[in-house]
Amino acid sequence: MLAAFLSFALISSNAYSFLDPQFDKHAVKTYNIEVSGKAIPEKCYILQRFPGLENKINKDEDALCAMNLYATRGDHPKTQMYYACPKVNSTSVAVEYYTIPKGMTEAQFQKTICPLTRSAKKAMKDKTGYPDKEAKFKFAAPGVSVGSILGYSRLTQLFKSVDVPPSVLRTVDLDTVLNHSLAGRYLGLQMGNTYLNQYWYDQIGHLVRAKHGNVSQLPDVYTKPPYGLGIVPASFYKDGKRRGLSANATAYWTTRILTEDKRQVFGVLAENPGNEELYAEAFGLKSDKTRIDQFRNSSVFWPLLKDPRPIAQVLGGTEMAKAGQRMLGMQDSSDMLVMDFLLDQADRIGNIHYKRRQFFKTAQGKVDDISDKKYKELLAKPANTLTPAEQEVLSAIRQSGVSLKVMLLKDNDGGFDMNTAKKYALIADVKKTSATYDSWKDNADLFLNATMVVRHFSPKTYKGVMHLYGQVFGTPESQVAMETYFRNSLQFTAAEYKIFKNNLLSLYRALYKNCKSGNLFLDLDMKDYFSNNPNPVLTTTPGVCEGQF
Repeated sequence: MLAAFLSFALISSNAYSFLDPQFDKHAVKTYNIEVSGKAIPEKCYILQRFPGLENKINKDEDALCAMNLYATRGDHPKTQMYYACPKVNSTSVAVEYYTIPKGMTEAQFQKTICPLTRSAKKAMKDKTGYPDKEAKFKFAAPGVSVGSILGYSRLTQLFKSVDVPPSVLRTVDLDTVLNHSLAGRYLGLQMGNTYLNQYWYDQIGHLVRAKHGNVSQLPDVYTKPPYGLGIVPASFYKDGKRRGLSANATAYWTTRILTEDKRQVFGVLAENPGNEELYAEAFGLKSDKTRIDQFRNSSVFWPLLKDPRPIAQVLGGTEMAKAGQRMLGMQDSSDMLVMDFLLDQADRIGNIHYKRRQFFKTAQGKVDDISDKKYKELLAKPANTLTPAEQEVLSAIRQSGVSLKVMLLKDNDGGFDMNTAKKYALIADVKKTSATYDSWKDNADLFLNATMVVRHFSPKTYKGVMHLYGQVFGTPESQVAMETYFRNSLQFTAAEYKIFKNNLLSLYRALYKNCKSGNLFLDLDMKDYFSNNPNPVLTTTPGVCEGQF
């Protein structure tokens, strides 16, 4: 009863309309960015971590807050200007941040680079070194959940699991986003991308109405350069129909992307990793009728995760050069499925990437790793400039090093749509068909008797799920604290948080019950398994299934 009262009080006092004007209280650090000709600065928020974790400033998140789209300053000590283009590939809208090529003005960059297709941009970068995309600003739109992106960012910190690009919450001036929306709609039409053309069109209607009221036509000022980044010719609007505003641009989106004064758009600024490759071994090596069939029939790691034998028997040895990639692929895939299940991910298969890292044994017999980029930098340094620590790393890599693919989940905006992992029983099977998914998806009781499909999990991730369950479904005070965190700090909508709670309860029940009955292993720990003195986590040890280890 108390939990219900506190929850009601929480929702009544903060209906989650627009971005909280006092959002600073949900951030570890807040930066201000000046906007030329505007009285109100943009803001960048480094978000708090999960309750109970240390709230420290992540250097990569801090670097995102230094990014500025204007020749102005902010209170970040390393503020740096970037040029931007509207996203014109795939099916979700975004504003993309690029490093500034030497000697090129912003107008030149946007007229030259923004109209290029993704493949043309890549070809130009291979030839000239630019354009170099550093980040993406994404806001709520069809197929884009801000809560999903931020949820992955924070869950991976809690679980200490698969790599996810750093993200911060950012506000951007409404006119700036509108300018990119006008260009994005035009370019989407030019490229034949019907999805982006429509979504940018909807966005234009939404932003124009937020600024000018319930108008039905695009005001004249927006039909001429420099609006549309100077890319959209005035002749584009000679067809009067193109000046009409989308009827889909309803008030539904207002509270999801605008600050309370309706002068800025808020969303996620996420790092663009760069130089990543598609991880076909993870999502399926062979094309199939559907993506889910591709995953089921030709993923390298999913069959290994279903193997009921202990990990030593699955891998057949402890030599990292021979078994390291299978172990790491299993661990990353298991972690991915857990997070995708929790966040109701619909668009994962085909959107899995990797980067390479060097794994090696230290002189103490522990397993460590560095990025391939760092390794190449060390190799390029003159020997007489290497520190003792750097010399030790290079020596260890020469003796025991192996280059492995490390999973990267960079496309995380498709959560809270349709839970592929639940619907198709990729983790646990409740003996229900995918065809009847809508009738049983919310029934967490089914998972009390679930049969595990995946039998191998990371002990850290399992412990994280148990810990998260204890907080979300714990004392009344804990329940309110977690709802406040998810719905304020991570910007979950009420509907998204309800889905998340149901998924967490379902997964907790399946994992805990099968842990107690000995039907799963907590044996996916790359660094422990290949160390000289492994210390495996056994589910038969008292307290382990409860996450007390």
